Amino acid sequence: MKLPLLFLAVTSVMSAEVITNSIGMKLVPISPGSFMMGQDEPSADYNVKKHAEKFDDADWDEKPVHRVTITQAFQMSTTEVTVGQYRLFDAKHHGQNDDDAVVEVSWNDAVAFCDWLSKKEGRTYRLPTEAEWEYACRAGTTTLFHTGDALPAGFHSWPTDTGLRDRFFPDEKLPSEYRPKTTKLSLRVAQTPANAWGLFDMHGNVSEWCADWYGPYEAGEQTYPTGRTDGDFRVIRGGSHSEQTRLLRSANRTAWLPESKIPKTGFRVVLGDLPKSCPLPLAAPPLNAQNVSQTTAAIEKAPADVPFFEGPKPFVIIPPNSSGPLYSWHNHSPAIAECPNGDLLAVWYSCVDEAGTELNNLASRLRFGSKEWEPASLFWDGADINDHAPKLWWDGDQTLFHFARGQLENIVRTSTDNGVTWTKALLVQPVCEWGNAPIRTHDGRLLITCDTPSASLSVSPDGGRTWTYAAITDKKLAHRTGSPARHAGIHAPIVELKDGRLMTFGRLNTPEEQAKFNYKTPASFSSDGGITWTHEPTEFPAISSVQRQVLMRLQEGALLFCSFTDLSANARKPHGMDFPCKGGTLHGAGLFAAISFDEGKTWPHRRLITPGGKGRTVNGIDRNQFTLSDTSAEHNGYLAATQTRDGRIQLISSKNHYVFNLAWLKALPGAP
Repeated sequence: MKLPLLFLAVTSVMSAEVITNSIGMKLVPISPGSFMMGQDEPSADYNVKKHAEKFDDADWDEKPVHRVTITQAFQMSTTEVTVGQYRLFDAKHHGQNDDDAVVEVSWNDAVAFCDWLSKKEGRTYRLPTEAEWEYACRAGTTTLFHTGDALPAGFHSWPTDTGLRDRFFPDEKLPSEYRPKTTKLSLRVAQTPANAWGLFDMHGNVSEWCADWYGPYEAGEQTYPTGRTDGDFRVIRGGSHSEQTRLLRSANRTAWLPESKIPKTGFRVVLGDLPKSCPLPLAAPPLNAQNVSQTTAAIEKAPADVPFFEGPKPFVIIPPNSSGPLYSWHNHSPAIAECPNGDLLAVWYSCVDEAGTELNNLASRLRFGSKEWEPASLFWDGADINDHAPKLWWDGDQTLFHFARGQLENIVRTSTDNGVTWTKALLVQPVCEWGNAPIRTHDGRLLITCDTPSASLSVSPDGGRTWTYAAITDKKLAHRTGSPARHAGIHAPIVELKDGRLMTFGRLNTPEEQAKFNYKTPASFSSDGGITWTHEPTEFPAISSVQRQVLMRLQEGALLFCSFTDLSANARKPHGMDFPCKGGTLHGAGLFAAISFDEGKTWPHRRLITPGGKGRTVNGIDRNQFTLSDTSAEHNGYLAATQTRDGRIQLISSKNHYVFNLAWLKALPGAP
């Protein structure tokens, strides 16, 4: 049997003395050596498919495998920093037992602890680099774990085997498959055998911050890499309790915002100077950020009295069977914005399972003057973090906004160069899926609805620099069916009416909720800026899963509402609605638009969003097909829209892009 290259180095230090520092922390010496970093292919013996049938065991960001040489010795703490040790630095930090691994410390907190300990002892303590961490974890092994291609019994506390849906929708009102599985887990360190270096808990217990900025790997041999020069995320390694076992592999990479305090993430320390090697430069930008014009487009209004319709055409363009960072299985929850240069930018999330760790944000660009959307490319991704439900908005001047739900907080980023570069993420509470695109009110505030029952609106009084929300603390008022403290429904688009009131239309998920509004879409109204609300049913059908509406004010002053005639579950046998046509009415089903000229009191103009014709088959979300005809339109999808400076309405579903104008909506189609 051929021994791993590192075997002799590891065995040579097995008897080396473990040192104990001034706060009782034990550290072991790690010798220099070389190893193969990352993972290209799954192990033949490792059956992870029961948790994620469509995953390759190796994530896309673990490739390519490349040889790394660690050229200097260092010492690493045998365990994660404990609560007792951390309290010597921050006496107010909460935690259960002194010998539990400390958690809910940000990357910034961990670095501050290392700085404190360095000053206390007069020698350098720091976080491990990502390469040091994997080198130390593997301890000479080339298998999925330092224990082999499986973790022995007792190594990992995994409270359920029901799949991927246990961590990202923590609301007890949701269906059972989305509910978190609660369990009392001990975070006590060193309860399972150490690896060959003498390091405990390298797989599980709590995940661990590393020093590096996260970025893609590069091929070729590297000497003591230290990550990228900059980035959005800091690396996290090792996985934790209550996660799929595949996330605990030696090669697995996680990354998130350095300001975030994660309940399952702590850190361990290294004693020794940081290597003198230079970090890698920033990775090449994705396609959506390449060669982007920085010239503000001179756009003329299209003829307002000439009906215009175009579409549908796909804007989600991903190769079949793509498995990361572009996933061909599930692409959903889009947003769209016009850029100052005239481009259209669309973002959405891509994943295998929308509750999975692999979920990320992709983007595509329709360049000004082009007829076709570009292929999808990566937009935003905290590795192994379900950064959910992106939103885009252009302020009409030079700033684009990107909103998304994160780990324990929502994030806001801005761009002033047409989406090429973005600011570091601003962390915003509450953590929730933001309901729909924001609006700017007459007094300059930015408002965006919240899907959490415990809040109604996030509000920025200063152009997006800071955000606040009014928490709903009374549980009797914290529910999605609407209360005096909250708008009704989720995914709620919002408009400001001419009298200063706010109006939202929402989605109710269950038949019991829908019955409260007679199975109609609920409207909610606030006269005090979102503090109190009243509610009433609209004349439009309720919507359900895999459906989201648009409500917006057009440049012409009218209100536009886009929705579906039937619940998603009934799309195969639709009830439909009556629509005006030349000579009478037609009965049709699917995606429709309605126009109101009296602030939502009446909606006299309604039209199916379809090019018409005798019928043709078109792909919708997740390769579900629908028929386009005079009486049939797309039957589900999450909708997003913007009106561009030429006056045309750019509407996207989860798959398709439609373009039309107000004149087309007001025109009567012919009878089928």
